[in-house]
Amino acid sequence: MQLQLQNIGMIKEANVNIDGLTVIAGENDTGKSTVGKFIYLIIKYTFDQRKNNKPDFLDIFKSEHLVKENGSFGLSNIQKNQNLKDVIFIESPLVWNFSDFFRDIAQIESQMRIKLEYPYLMKDLNFKLHIKSASDGVDIKKQMTELMGGEFKKDEMGRYYFDKNGEKIELVNTATGIKTFGIFQVLSQNNWLNSDTVLILDEPEVHLHPKWQLEMAKVIVELVKNGVRVVVNSHSPYMIEALERYG
Repeated sequence: MQLQLQNIGMIKEANVNIDGLTVIAGENDTGKSTVGKFIYLIIKYTFDQRKNNKPDFLDIFKSEHLVKENGSFGLSNIQKNQNLKDVIFIESPLVWNFSDFFRDIAQIESQMRIKLEYPYLMKDLNFKLHIKSASDGVDIKKQMTELMGGEFKKDEMGRYYFDKNGEKIELVNTATGIKTFGIFQVLSQNNWLNSDTVLILDEPEVHLHPKWQLEMAKVIVELVKNGVRVVVNSHSPYMIEALERYG
């Protein structure tokens, strides 16, 4: 599957092949994140069966000046046996900080029958952290809990916390690097990491020291070996070298 972009953000023209592991490397402010967001955009647009319920992504991106008036994008080489159903965009572990907020907003929208505007990519990720997929996923929970020295759990109110050897640690007091791996743990146990989904990681090395960057690279390669399509945007030589080594 190939994505074509023209006049998107800082990108004049680009072709991105999405198959197995795709690494988009470069310095900051070179358009890597824009490409990642548009991969998310076009896959959602193409494969989401609830098209009448999703926002107009093109209008959203134009309003943020990511799409020029003569901008264009599209997918090609889509095989009939490709069962892509969804896409996940992970930009920051700070999604945990807004978990309760998104839950409260969802309740307000449901009760008042209104629709509020807030970052869709983060909202979509938060949804997947709370709701299980019907598909069978790649199980990396054990690997994640060993890395973190604990695991993310829910309390009786449905709020996540970090359980470290039986000690309950609120997420506000949990290290950012731990939160990053926690996203993978919860997505795994909710079955979202599967061959039906494209996983897009925007600079996953952020908040991780070099040793943990290597561990993250191992996790990414493990997912790819189990059929998950992964796109990585990175400017870290540690991350890029590790992906080449383990891949």
